[in-house]
Amino acid sequence: MDRAGFLILSILQKSGATGRLSSMTVREIVFAEDMGWKENTIYKKIKACEQSGYISRGMKDGRAGTWFITQAGCRRLEKERNGL
Repeated sequence: MDRAGFLILSILQKSGATGRLSSMTVREIVFAEDMGWKENTIYKKIKACEQSGYISRGMKDGRAGTWFITQAGCRRLEKERNGL
């Protein structure tokens, strides 16, 4: 996991995006923290985390896709925070 993935998982957890109904769009993630990254960059990182099982798709918000942190993502985030 790289720094961007860690930050995205942190944002999702801190914002309470832990289920399909409480999920966040890419734009919401971008505006949650001023990381200076473009939406396309965040989307690519989200897709990588999704393939690893740390993030899953939530319910659509209009035409926009949404994502939330999974239990595996929460465990990985804690391991990274504890330096394991």
